[in-house]
Amino acid sequence: MDSQELDALRSVLSRVVAFGNGKGGSLKTTLSSNVAGLAADSGMRVLVVDLDPQGNMSEDLGLTQVGQDKDAGESLYEAIARRKTLVPSHPNVRENLDLVGADSTNTEALVSWLQANMLRDEDAVYALARALQPIADQYSLIVLDLPPGQEQLIRVALAAARYLIIPTQADISSLKGMELMGQRFAKARANDNPDLELLGVAAVCIPEAAKVLRNETVAAIHRSFGGEAPVFGTIVRHAAVPATDARNRGLLVHELETFVPSQAETFARLRQRAAGSQVERAVSSTAVKLASDFAGITEEIFAAIAKREAAA
Repeated sequence: MDSQELDALRSVLSRVVAFGNGKGGSLKTTLSSNVAGLAADSGMRVLVVDLDPQGNMSEDLGLTQVGQDKDAGESLYEAIARRKTLVPSHPNVRENLDLVGADSTNTEALVSWLQANMLRDEDAVYALARALQPIADQYSLIVLDLPPGQEQLIRVALAAARYLIIPTQADISSLKGMELMGQRFAKARANDNPDLELLGVAAVCIPEAAKVLRNETVAAIHRSFGGEAPVFGTIVRHAAVPATDARNRGLLVHELETFVPSQAETFARLRQRAAGSQVERAVSSTAVKLASDFAGITEEIFAAIAKREAAA
């Protein structure tokens, strides 16, 4: 691909943000889905591209729970392998929010296609960028949810992205996964996409009261990047109950927040239990705090993007 074609790709893909960590279970999908949902809720047109064969994005957005996640990865496979126009597999999964889904069958087939083609065609690394190019101007934000493995998918995603966000928990495995994603970032900048920027590292799933652990995690992030690393100031707290409730219900956390009972409703439920009635467990009030964390980090993400766009 010549420099003029690459410049054309870069100009239209200026709002593509990839979320990735080299370890699964790093809150990557939860963070990317909630950022996308909040952006869409604010009125932006958002496209989410799930590149993880597990297809957990469909769970976060409620498609799995209602049986609408079938053949989710076909549209991306068809767009890349057969050069068809990329059409979201699930348009309007929320107002202003479209999804290109993933599943094990189609996404694994896409990996096989990439393995074969990247060996003989150096431009195959831009396959995802080319698939997004014709529709990118329809969206204010494109979110890529990267798998922890599947090097071919990660490489084409980083070749298409303008920014990378790495979420990490405090445990050593997540931090090692962060370092691995940092290495992939450096390699992508050197070989495929010099415009790619690390927008920030997000510390996630850390208890609010664990101040020492929070500080140690931020210090560990800086050490891993050999000095000052861009770390988001908002730390997403550990809140297992609302996080589980959100995924089980197919709701984003700010949507789950609306189900937190009022004080009067809580007292009514207590009276029902006292009378021997079976009452479904209420949504934890911690959902409100968790929703605030996601809102805070989303604001930071867009402030960082705006700062870079103003400097360009």
